[in-house]
Amino acid sequence: MEVALYLHIPFCDSKCGYCAFNSATNQNHLKTSYMEALHKHLQRQIQYLQISQFSSVYIGGGTPNVIDSGFYKPIFETLQPYISNNSEVNIEANPNSLTLQWLKSLKSLGVNRLSLGVQSFFDKKLQFLERIHQKDCIAKAFEVIQQAKIENVSLDLIYGTPFCTKEILELELAQASQMPINHLSAYQLSIDEGSKFFLQNKQEREGDFEEFPSMGHFIKSYLQSCGFYQYEVSNYARDYRCKHNLNYWERKPYLGVGAGAVSCINDIRSYTQKDIKTYIQEKNQDKESKEVLSPQDIELETLFLGFRSCVGVAEKKITQTKHLKILLEEKKVEKRGDKIYAKDYFLSDSLALFLQD
Repeated sequence: MEVALYLHIPFCDSKCGYCAFNSATNQNHLKTSYMEALHKHLQRQIQYLQISQFSSVYIGGGTPNVIDSGFYKPIFETLQPYISNNSEVNIEANPNSLTLQWLKSLKSLGVNRLSLGVQSFFDKKLQFLERIHQKDCIAKAFEVIQQAKIENVSLDLIYGTPFCTKEILELELAQASQMPINHLSAYQLSIDEGSKFFLQNKQEREGDFEEFPSMGHFIKSYLQSCGFYQYEVSNYARDYRCKHNLNYWERKPYLGVGAGAVSCINDIRSYTQKDIKTYIQEKNQDKESKEVLSPQDIELETLFLGFRSCVGVAEKKITQTKHLKILLEEKKVEKRGDKIYAKDYFLSDSLALFLQD
């Protein structure tokens, strides 16, 4: 079996206000035992699923670069027989803690793509988001990236804060597009349950947001003028589309390893233990909760993922043919070959729901 692999590193130096991911601070004493548990979990899953190859590997978090490079060595030794020279091997990093030694070590192990969590080029916006780094850290991080000769680099930005006026956003996009990157992800700030923003003062922060019409469309237009083309609602590529992301949007199988990681294989979604200590304690056994996706679940997911990206949706998978005809007449979707594509990825959710009615 060939699948995409996600490895979750749940440790962070600090927890950002908007973050609702499974991550923790002040847990350094658990790093060694966690990485051992993750390694054993990976080995068991490779055997159980009879993995033949990992089409892509993505190490995310959390903050993967708060883990010493030495802890990754046994993991990559296990991965080596299952990845090829063409495999995409990603890792996330934050600017404040990225070092040349760490990045060189990960590159020597097999990492060939880096996703840098910049989020903003303005200190006030970074403070609002409760990011631990400042603007100066970003330039230093890119110096490290160039010294390590990592050529496949993505940069993350967040928009939709009180500081996202059109003028400031344009300056941020200009700075981002001038960096040595071939990919950019621009995410609209969302206040999700479990984040500090949600728990502390959700209403106040939501009320503060300054918006201008079609912020997402402005980003799309500006980045396109810089040579970055939208291939998913939040993702833009200059000359490289992330294979790991495409795997998700195409609904191909993926394996998640680590505390709180999610897998989806043969239309069965599995969830690992989220609590780090419990995950470590159960390192010799797999206790996952499972969800068998219904035909309705699969159909809706196919519509959502296909319309939000360049993947599109096979026409034969759309059962609401009358609704599809309406969307084609209104030119909200278009047919190319045997697939239907959204003309505006930002409308993907409403398109999917309309075709599900």
